[in-house]
Amino acid sequence: MKLNGSNLLALSFLFSSANAFIAHKAVTFSHTASFAMPTEISQAEVSPCEEPHVRNVLMVECGFGNDSHGQNCTKAAVRACRNAIEFNSLSIDTIIPGGYDGMKLNVILAVPVQYQDGLDLEEVRKVFPYGDINFVIQNGGMVAPSGRQIEALGDTNDDMIIVCAAVQVGY
Repeated sequence: MKLNGSNLLALSFLFSSANAFIAHKAVTFSHTASFAMPTEISQAEVSPCEEPHVRNVLMVECGFGNDSHGQNCTKAAVRACRNAIEFNSLSIDTIIPGGYDGMKLNVILAVPVQYQDGLDLEEVRKVFPYGDINFVIQNGGMVAPSGRQIEALGDTNDDMIIVCAAVQVGY
């Protein structure tokens, strides 16, 4: 491959993106699907992501969800996770050693900062019937005006909450 201006620019972008990803420390919450996770997370349970939860990633599924009225980031996160996994079918027993018991999920959620405190990960966990689940919460998503504040729908303002999800499936 000949290196020209376009190739060098692309390589520069890839290296800077990779370095930014490697340097990123996100808040993670880890638990196994069979255990109930408390709805409130203490700071003692929060740790930086150092070791990859899913060492062998087989698939990454992406989705987004929103809550147009009510400013409920949990509802948006549940919709984002469902959107990520609802059109996929995997033969887990044949591709993951140990089948469903050996499956690991790394669920990365990009949630608007001002709404992260309202995120109920136990409700989001219910989207995934199997697997050892690790949640990574990142600043992100979007807050956009819905154009209307409807108190009957629980609105405290006209914010529409959008959450993005990436679900890594593997072992």
